[in-house]
Amino acid sequence: MNQKDNNPKRVAVFIDNSNVFHNIHKVKKIDKNWPALYNPLLLAQKLTGNRHLVYVGFYCVRPPAYFLNGSKEERYKYNLTQRYYGKIEKFHPILNIKYGYLKGTRNNLHEKNIDTQLTADMVGMAALDEYDVAVLVANDGDYKSAVEWTKKFNKKIENLFFKGSLSGAIDGECDIKRKARRSFFVKLDGLDGI
Repeated sequence: MNQKDNNPKRVAVFIDNSNVFHNIHKVKKIDKNWPALYNPLLLAQKLTGNRHLVYVGFYCVRPPAYFLNGSKEERYKYNLTQRYYGKIEKFHPILNIKYGYLKGTRNNLHEKNIDTQLTADMVGMAALDEYDVAVLVANDGDYKSAVEWTKKFNKKIENLFFKGSLSGAIDGECDIKRKARRSFFVKLDGLDGI
């Protein structure tokens, strides 16, 4: 092993925000102090520690357009989410916000192209040797192939998971597993809401 393998420095953080958002809402039933509108750059910096943060990918979907013509609460959620994403877009170039899309009917919407974009970025960047460690912020077994392929490029994988929802499919594949703590999630300044 060379020194780079013993002491990996370059860290890329891949955040499946939809996965995080749903987990935070579960946790908020017990502890209301978890912010749903967290600062993803601070999260990535905390997970990186004293290593070198080279990339943050924030994968999300915009709220459905029909919220604009919906109830007062739906309009509020639409506008708040748009403001949240707008603030995150200003973190570029270190943080890259990647949008998927919603498909289906009003009461049966499904997020599309989130997992695919995250997987493509994680594996593609590993193949191009753009990082040494991938930190996956998601509890989704759909990332099993991404983790396996990333490891084929001799990259380390760390996983941030929420208590009670670690995916068995990726559990044994990750080099380091870290349970999400409230201290990792700092509310993004200037936003009230959820």
